[in-house]
Amino acid sequence: MNKCPFCRGKLIEKTITHSQSYQGKIFILENVPTQVCSQCGEVLISPEVLEKIQELVWSGGKPKRKAEVPVYDLAEAR
Repeated sequence: MNKCPFCRGKLIEKTITHSQSYQGKIFILENVPTQVCSQCGEVLISPEVLEKIQELVWSGGKPKRKAEVPVYDLAEAR
């Protein structure tokens, strides 16, 4: 696919950092191969890559490293 399915812009192959939520936890995946629209910024991840992400997250295997993530609550920021 060389055109964005949303705006018909040009898709560019890129690796990104992707966050995934699973069972109340946030997982960060680095170097995820994607296609990103140069016009609207939409990110497309292939089914094969999504399956690999699921395998990694669901397996509970040892991550490369762990990071502390700050959490903000907009309801309290008024």
